Amino acid sequence: MYNFFVHVRHPSYRLVTMADAPFPSGARESEWRLTRSRHSGDVNAEVRQTVDRDGYSLFEIGLSLSEIPIVKRSLAPASFARRNRP
Repeated sequence: MYNFFVHVRHPSYRLVTMADAPFPSGARESEWRLTRSRHSGDVNAEVRQTVDRDGYSLFEIGLSLSEIPIVKRSLAPASFARRNRP
C-alpha cells in the first residue's frame, strides 16, 4: 500500500510513501495530511519506482504548461541525426 499526503500549508504539494515505512527524514509528519491509501496497481509506475529508490515521491499539482522548460531541438530530421552521429 502507498499513502498519499497533501501539504497542510502548501496544498499543491503531494507526498507519496509506502504505508508501512517511517515518514521521510527532513519532513514533518504534522505538516502533511493523509488523503488516501492505494494498492500498488493503482499507483503510477514512475511514482512506485521513485518511492522504491528514494523512500518517497514528492510532486506538485496545478502547474501550467508555460512552466515546462523548452528544449531546443535540432532541425535535422531524426534519421539524418542518427546516421551522422560520431
